[in-house]
Amino acid sequence: MKRRTFLSLASVTPVMVPRLQAEPEDHAGTARAAWAETVVRQTSGTFISPEGDLRLEVALITKEDEVIEETVPGDGGPESQYTFRGEKLPRWLQPTDGILKVFRFTWKGREVPVAKRFWNDFGGCLIDSTPLKKDQVPEELHPEFDEFLNGLEGPKVILSADGGTALIEWRILDTDACCGHRATVRWIIGKGGAVMRHRHTTPNMC
Repeated sequence: MKRRTFLSLASVTPVMVPRLQAEPEDHAGTARAAWAETVVRQTSGTFISPEGDLRLEVALITKEDEVIEETVPGDGGPESQYTFRGEKLPRWLQPTDGILKVFRFTWKGREVPVAKRFWNDFGGCLIDSTPLKKDQVPEELHPEFDEFLNGLEGPKVILSADGGTALIEWRILDTDACCGHRATVRWIIGKGGAVMRHRHTTPNMC
């Protein structure tokens, strides 16, 4: 048995932030290109529903985390089995393949526990951030900026119309497929703590 560290799925690399105010003659495409240059890949983040009642904190296993590697028999010969904080990781993944280590959900300041079995058995999670704020963008470009924010990698947190359930939706890399194929994971959480998870993927054409 040996201890190893691993390269991160996507390293956190700061980038230069371009001018935040678009000139009047700039069109939406130019603005979107400038906004894209501000995006940074992260390994943790906090996501809040539009009305502010729901809060989700997530973090991924990183190269700084201590992971134990053990060689075990596999169908095609010896293979690696990784253990993190006393729990075995999915055998088909590397530790830094976008695997969650934190999934903390709160509802109006009250934590609603979500059992690990609902979030620690898959990889492919990506998290993006941008330093840009909506008040830094010309008003006429607000619809395009909302679309830009919605396209950033990471979970979306939504309160139902009747306020009784929460929906968390995350479009992840499908680690069971190839060619950067995507899957969507959804959690429905009730105020009383009931949790359901649904994963959907489209047919893989690779």
